[in-house]
Amino acid sequence: MVDIRVRAFPSKDREFGRFARAAFAALGHDPTPEALQRSLRSRYPAAVVRIQHELAQHGHGPEVWYALRTSVLSSAVPETRAAEAWALVDDERRFVEVSPSLSAIVELPARHILGRHIEDFSSADDPTIRDDIADLWAEFKRLGTIASTVRFNFADGRPRELEYRLTANAAGRGRHRLDVWVVPAGGAAR
Repeated sequence: MVDIRVRAFPSKDREFGRFARAAFAALGHDPTPEALQRSLRSRYPAAVVRIQHELAQHGHGPEVWYALRTSVLSSAVPETRAAEAWALVDDERRFVEVSPSLSAIVELPARHILGRHIEDFSSADDPTIRDDIADLWAEFKRLGTIASTVRFNFADGRPRELEYRLTANAAGRGRHRLDVWVVPAGGAAR
């Protein structure tokens, strides 16, 4: 077994740090970053696990995994595949247009999505998701484009992973395009 050290960020969020360390310990003898991320997302749906790059390591020591409560996987996404679903959101994070396929993912008719905020579709069981969405939105406003993955539960509570890309002003000033792909169960985001 490889010696692994988990570092949780934001470091001031002690509850997330304790949860990340407990989730890692529960993985047993063959932990993987993917398994840790799945475990973290049971409570923190925007959490991401990244491995420290070899160039960033200082001497010899344990491998370091970063457990991030929120993280943008990429800011400049050269996307060539068509989105499975899409929406337009305004500057206040409200849905102004949604595709039928996004309605199917959310499991609601479009009329129940339009005018509502992105965070209105988070689970009440996710204690930090509203703050996490606000942090990701601030990063989006700074960069203009972000991409990542997030846990988004089915209506019956079963978890699933969604990959998304958010592009500023793609449909005019203040109309931002949200492209969405469902990550296959057991699969990895592209």
